[in-house]
Amino acid sequence: MRRAGLARKLALALLAALLLVGLFSDWIAGGSGHFALQLQAGLAEARGAEVLRWWVLATRNVLSVSATATLLGALLGSALGALAIYGSGGLTGALSRLVGFTGAFPGLLLVGLFRLGDPSRGVLALLAALSLLRTLEIAQLVRAELSSALLGEYVEASRALGASRRWQLRAHVVPRVARPLLANLLQGGCGLIGLEAALSFVGLGLPEGVPSWGGGLAAVGAAGPWPPLALAAASIGATCAALYWLGAHLAAPPSSAGRNAAVAG
Repeated sequence: MRRAGLARKLALALLAALLLVGLFSDWIAGGSGHFALQLQAGLAEARGAEVLRWWVLATRNVLSVSATATLLGALLGSALGALAIYGSGGLTGALSRLVGFTGAFPGLLLVGLFRLGDPSRGVLALLAALSLLRTLEIAQLVRAELSSALLGEYVEASRALGASRRWQLRAHVVPRVARPLLANLLQGGCGLIGLEAALSFVGLGLPEGVPSWGGGLAAVGAAGPWPPLALAAASIGATCAALYWLGAHLAAPPSSAGRNAAVAG
């Protein structure tokens, strides 16, 4: 338990530090937008402070894209999943077919299709593709959790006692859906960061020259200097590991020791 608690604190500290870096990136890195483009282009020859400036701006851009796609996916997916339960019966089947259809397309191909008509050189296509993937996945999760919660014994009992649907949602349904939804958002954020890095590495992510972890790996290459290469790889790996671990911790059922302690208390 102590080891798990320490790991949770380290993961939260890492994410908090990255968030602070992203929020104060302009103050830390300084320079203009043209300067940022030059940093990524000349990353293979960059040293010391220039590598740090590139990493700060790349961290901001990666977190901005991932957080925006996560927020859009959470809002749209939750609404779509709830509509599949409380709306018309045909919406559930349409949602399942749409998830199966988009699941047949790899993320790289989906972003490539979106980029065909993207006037922003990749930003809108990347956000649209990542948000769509998260929206459909979260909609499936919310629909499944709502179906399970509405059939629970507490909801059935409150319904028999004449409780309103709003009270049932607030007292029984939302608390049951919130934990798996948060776990899915954290683990999905891990997937988004990895997918964005892969897309930027092959030139389908953020516009060319915009600092990003995957774009930095592509700019440096396998034969480039090791400091920016190691920094980008470590940033991707550590951030994905922290998000995935926190999500898995939330998704895991309470331990028997924890349940016994709760009963004893």
